[in-house]
Amino acid sequence: MWNNPGKAHRFFILCFLLTVCTEVCQSSGYFELQLISVENPRGQLLNGDCCDSEGRQADGNCGLDECDTYFRVCLKEYQQEVKIGGPCTYGSEITKVIGGNTFQFRGSQKGSHDTGKIVIPFQFSWPQDYTLIVEAWDKDNGTRGSDDELLIERSIYKGKINPGEGKQSVEHKSFIATIKYTMRVRCDEHYYGMRCNNVCRPRDDYFGHYVCDHFGKRHCIEGWEGEDCKTAICKQGCSSLHGTCSTPGECKCNYGWDGPLCDRCLPYPGCVHGTCTEPWQCTCEKNWGGLLCDKDLNYCGTNQPCKNGGTCMNTEPDEYNCACLDGYSGKNCEIAEHACLSNPCANGGTCHEVPSGFECHCPAGWSGPTCAEDTDECASAPCAHGGTCIDMENGYECLCPVQWTGKTCQIDMNSCHGQCQNGGTCKNTARGYQCVCLPGFVGRHCEAQRNHCPSSPCRNGGRCHAHLEGFVCDCPPGFTGTTCEVQNDPCNPNPCQRKSQCNSLAGDFYCSCPEDYEGKTCSELKDHCKTHQCEVIDSCTVAIATNDTQQQVWHISSNVCGPHGRCISLPAGNFSCSCYPGFTGTYCHENINDCVSYPCKNGGTCIDGISSFECVCPGGWEGDLCDVDVNECSSNPCQNRGQCVDLFHDFSCNCVDNWKGKNCHLRESQCDSNTCRNGGTCYDRGDSFLCRCPSGWAGNTCNTAKNSTCDSDPCENGGTCVGGEPFTCICKAGWEGPTCAQNIDDCNPHPCYNSGICVDGVNWFRCECASGFAGPDCRININECQSSPCAEGSTCIDEISAYRCVCPPGQAGPQCQQFMGLGKSCRHAGLQYPHSSHWEEDCNACQCVNGEVHCSKVKCGRRPCVLPNAVLPSVTSHQPCPGGLECVKHPLLTCLSPPCHQWGVCSTPDPPTPTQHTQCEPHSGYLDNRCAHITLIFNRDKVPQGTAVENICSELRYLPVTRMLAVDRELIILCDLSYYTRNAVEVAMSFEMDGQLKDSDCGYIQNAAAAITSALSKYHNSTILQAVVEARVEMQAECRAEGYLVPVLGVVFSLLWVFCLVVCVWWTRKRKKERERSALSEDTTVNNQLEPLRSNTPKDNRDKDIQYECKKLIGPSDRTCDEPEEEEQQLEEDEEMVLGLGDKCLSHKCPIVGAQDRSTNIKAEVMCTILSGPVKAPHRTAYSPKDNRCKNLNAAKFSEDITDLCV
Repeated sequence: MWNNPGKAHRFFILCFLLTVCTEVCQSSGYFELQLISVENPRGQLLNGDCCDSEGRQADGNCGLDECDTYFRVCLKEYQQEVKIGGPCTYGSEITKVIGGNTFQFRGSQKGSHDTGKIVIPFQFSWPQDYTLIVEAWDKDNGTRGSDDELLIERSIYKGKINPGEGKQSVEHKSFIATIKYTMRVRCDEHYYGMRCNNVCRPRDDYFGHYVCDHFGKRHCIEGWEGEDCKTAICKQGCSSLHGTCSTPGECKCNYGWDGPLCDRCLPYPGCVHGTCTEPWQCTCEKNWGGLLCDKDLNYCGTNQPCKNGGTCMNTEPDEYNCACLDGYSGKNCEIAEHACLSNPCANGGTCHEVPSGFECHCPAGWSGPTCAEDTDECASAPCAHGGTCIDMENGYECLCPVQWTGKTCQIDMNSCHGQCQNGGTCKNTARGYQCVCLPGFVGRHCEAQRNHCPSSPCRNGGRCHAHLEGFVCDCPPGFTGTTCEVQNDPCNPNPCQRKSQCNSLAGDFYCSCPEDYEGKTCSELKDHCKTHQCEVIDSCTVAIATNDTQQQVWHISSNVCGPHGRCISLPAGNFSCSCYPGFTGTYCHENINDCVSYPCKNGGTCIDGISSFECVCPGGWEGDLCDVDVNECSSNPCQNRGQCVDLFHDFSCNCVDNWKGKNCHLRESQCDSNTCRNGGTCYDRGDSFLCRCPSGWAGNTCNTAKNSTCDSDPCENGGTCVGGEPFTCICKAGWEGPTCAQNIDDCNPHPCYNSGICVDGVNWFRCECASGFAGPDCRININECQSSPCAEGSTCIDEISAYRCVCPPGQAGPQCQQFMGLGKSCRHAGLQYPHSSHWEEDCNACQCVNGEVHCSKVKCGRRPCVLPNAVLPSVTSHQPCPGGLECVKHPLLTCLSPPCHQWGVCSTPDPPTPTQHTQCEPHSGYLDNRCAHITLIFNRDKVPQGTAVENICSELRYLPVTRMLAVDRELIILCDLSYYTRNAVEVAMSFEMDGQLKDSDCGYIQNAAAAITSALSKYHNSTILQAVVEARVEMQAECRAEGYLVPVLGVVFSLLWVFCLVVCVWWTRKRKKERERSALSEDTTVNNQLEPLRSNTPKDNRDKDIQYECKKLIGPSDRTCDEPEEEEQQLEEDEEMVLGLGDKCLSHKCPIVGAQDRSTNIKAEVMCTILSGPVKAPHRTAYSPKDNRCKNLNAAKFSEDITDLCV
């Protein structure tokens, strides 16, 4: 198979895919539970027994032998009503024995070791919702017969948890034990996301070069790009047309191209003085010719062969002639005949002929063969006292330091001679001199005017100008006054946003806002439905009445798609965005990148536009794509008939008539202050100049920057950097700031209606609607009446996230589903209520049913109220006390969000109702099947100021669902601040029934806790309850399954037992009669030799006959008559002692043993019947063919006085 390349290739691909699958199929995460501490001070089990059943001491306490504690952890799906049994669908774990009665893991908080850590891995997408059952067990030491009796404590916790490093803490308390533990969910390596189902493995190989962020998204390693990060980013500036790369920073040239950036073509081989624009060309440079550009067409200009002032003339390629001056000859005028005839000595030098030519005697200040070199007079350091010497023609100049002056800085300046300026008066002092300045001047020599501007006296952007008497402010438009403190026009500059017009008033202004905005500066999004009646057309459009159009209706579209898209309505309140050309994305927020193809050439920077782009070209290039070389000679920079030669990003001038300099504008030197740019230093080279450039610059005149300010990629979030001093960032839509680091808040102004939450994205936003609302901006109120929930004949009224049914006479119930008919009216609290009417009484709901009043049974407690003359925060709402009650102070009110000093409670009626006591209180640690604890965790920022814990408890008692739960039994709700969780309130709920808790009612508390937590997650008008972010429910184990099965089975088995008893009696009597008839017949036909035997036969044989009858009557699986004789005799003796009978009652049991239930035991009984008369034993011969049971009865004697019979 390996000889076929195609098969081998496919085999390797298959092996790679199997390897990847093996990695992907690994576990995606694990659930981690860390035990903190266990406290079982009494060493008891959940049933109250000691862990060591033999260790209880005389005083009732458990002995020194502690529990052998180990744990069982079960993780399963979220269950509204938790069931202990069933599989642990998410996983389970059982630990070894890890402690005794009380122990803790001190190092577990810091993660120093894994003691007490229980890990349950999972290989599925984490569902976030879960149910956790933690059980502490005692290891059986042989003292228990059943493992079910060894349970110490059980903690049930259900909730929602997301993967992460944070831990949730749980403390379970009961009368037996206290268990503290933490838990968290963590994704395995390379797994990310809220469900650990996002797989991302970093790699740096042939298949990609990327790393993964904490969200599991791929990010290319520096130097790579593309969807799979497989495309290398070539060296900056590398030609995209003529260069490629396989690794980052590389630039491999295509055939025919060369250079570090592959932007230089290769000329024809052998080309000497030629250039090319395409490979294998040979375009000759100036003054060069020939096929290989090796022929010098300007030999004179290139080599300057003529000496001693001779004039060179080109005759043909590589040929020349020299026209010599008088006194010189030779091909190159190298032979001197009369050298001084040409006056070769410059600057007044005297020429003297010598055999080798001439010699110049130079005047002072000049030197060199022709006296053309300036003598350096500064070589002798003539300047004293640190003065700086500047060489000049035939002389020098000294720049003296402070205090010194003169030709060579030899004169001390500490004298009054000419020192003071601007009319100042000089005075000699012991240390020198002092200038007394005129008003308006300052300084040692009165050389500076007094300046008041450094203190910035001008306001509102005014510019300060100093003069002799002070300063003058040049104020900007709209301001006046000495310091520009008076504003002339409040509309200048325009304070109005959204390009709206500003209108001035007397010392104020107002803005003419567009239709969709309002506010002082048009900064707030207008809600048209507050001032106009709105009609919802679809999920994207609402209509309001207006007089601006002929239809008198104005359709307002949602702005969820931004300015570059149009909202399109979809069924069920959904929507989609139709984007305008040039934009894409879910919300049309992404501008399609037109620079993705890198259209700008020669290092140009591409700036993306809307369906277009713009190229910012570097120096030396121009055009739409930066593909045109700038002709620097187009402006004719060369002066005095100089000839301009265009260079890359520069030019040069060929000067004539002894003109010098960059632009042929100088006579004496090639350099001036403008020759070298960007701080370069110019050096005169005689016929040319040289620029010594500072760091970071290059080029003939230091005009080319070596390093761009954009090399460090200063622009973030996809911004485009444009080089310069300084650089400029052109940000993508949705970002702003000097480096595009600030995300523009698309939620300002707030675009979501009806308390919707705005989620800000990058150039987009999304509205998360409150319950009961839908649509892209939450304008649509969901009509809960659309499904016709109310019964026929009733009226449905739509509300926020709910509905209300108005029932006709004779019907009642939440949906008017109860037919009440016509009945008597009720009289309650001095008022008359018609039949089937409803009303509220404190926190309870009441109903009149045929003359009887039925009210819910919520324990309302004392309602919070605002004390008289108290200052109430504006965000706090309150209700007054009912009639006849006053608001009084209460010393035990607990504050959740200060200040709470304004709160009191309503006074109690006279006489006050007795207070009910319950064990189910916050922080009591008491838990049973009728008590539940709910911990409400609040968002502190959303809790209104001045909120007390009693306000929260009152809100819970007044919930509609609370009234529905307390129809048949009294519901008690108590609240207090949580001791273990910040910004949390612990709520204790319990049911009372005639003052006593009933076991059969344990299911109600579970339903009540589930109903209240469900109600908290829905939309409601309570500001306090809207601030709840999490609800934790803690209950004891689930209720035992109860119903009608056990009573029914008890009745059935009782009937079976009675039936069996009747059959036994009937059968025994029947057999008795048969024996009597058989005995009578045998007495007349059989000899009497056996008669003596009957009187001597022991009773045990009769008993065995009776046992035999029992065996025949009852099946083998049900009879218990086959017990050992020793046990039978012992039972007989016990019965004799108890009954005090002289005759023994046979103790053989003949019960019908029924099935036994765990909760019900049905026991069969033994009935002994005392017969009044003697029973004659049946007569059987030793050889009777009908019955062979008495073959060996020769020595047997039958009793004549059998009086006991077993039934």
